[in-house]
Amino acid sequence: MINEDIKIADLLTQYPFLMDLLIERNKVFKNLQNPIVFKTVGKFAKLKDVSKNSGENLEELIAFIENEIRARTD
Repeated sequence: MINEDIKIADLLTQYPFLMDLLIERNKVFKNLQNPIVFKTVGKFAKLKDVSKNSGENLEELIAFIENEIRARTD
């Protein structure tokens, strides 16, 4: 469902509830609350980029996101 090449802005636009969950998981995501950062970085940065820069394990991050989406959309 979610892959490493999804753009952060696309992910958070489609699933806005993820923002708070991702911030709670890793404070690096808090920067995306700034509208300017969201429009500039989020528009181009992919999940794999954010994972790398935040120190998150990409596979675990994707699994977390997919579980949260399933839990809220089922």
